[in-house]
Amino acid sequence: MKNEIPIYAIDFEGSKAIGIVEFGVAGILNGDIFFSDTKICAPKKSIDLKTRKITGITDFLAGQNPPFEAHCEMFSSLRQNGIFAAHNFHTEDSLLRHYIPSAGRVKNFFTGKDTLSWSPWIDSRIVSRQIFSVESEKLSDVVSELGLQDELDFYAEKICPATRKKWHCALYDALASALIIKLAIREVPNLNTLAEASKIETRESSLF
Repeated sequence: MKNEIPIYAIDFEGSKAIGIVEFGVAGILNGDIFFSDTKICAPKKSIDLKTRKITGITDFLAGQNPPFEAHCEMFSSLRQNGIFAAHNFHTEDSLLRHYIPSAGRVKNFFTGKDTLSWSPWIDSRIVSRQIFSVESEKLSDVVSELGLQDELDFYAEKICPATRKKWHCALYDALASALIIKLAIREVPNLNTLAEASKIETRESSLF
C-alpha cells in the first residue's frame, strides 16, 4: 500500500510543567518521507536538569525562540490534511491538547466524519508489536530490530539540524517513528488495517 493521505509522525521534548521545548515532524506520503519540520521553543519555566541532560536543550538556547503555541496554525494545518502518528501517542496527544486543545473542525480519515479532536493517532509502538512482533517498546530498540538504523541516519543527515542528529532530539525521534510506519505501510492493504493494528478507536464521536 502507498498512503495517499499524509501521515505526520510527531515527537515532543519537554513536559506540561516546563512546556514543549522542541518539536519534530516527519511526514509520509506515498511511502516516502516528503515533509519535515523542527523547532526549539521557549519554555514556560526553567528547564529542569533531567530534561537538559536528556535533550541537550538549555534555557539560553530555548529562550531565544517563540513558545510552542506560536506554531498552532502549522499543527492545525497538518491535521487538516493528514493523520498524526507518534511512538506512544498518548504522550504527544496529551501535550498537544494541553497547549492547543483543538485542531478545529477536521476529518477523521478512518470514518470520514468530522471531529474537533487531534485523534485518531497511529502509534508506531503498537504497530511494531502487532505487525512485526517486536517485543521491546523502546524506540531505539525497535529501529535496530527492524534494520532501520542506516535509513534513519541517512535521513537525519539530510534534514536534521547539525547538533540534533541523535536520540531525544525531536526530529530524529519523529523520523524513527515515521520509518517504522513507512515500513508497516508496505505490509498492510489499507490505512484502516494500519489503524486496526495500532488499536485506534475509529468510532469516536463526530460533529454530525
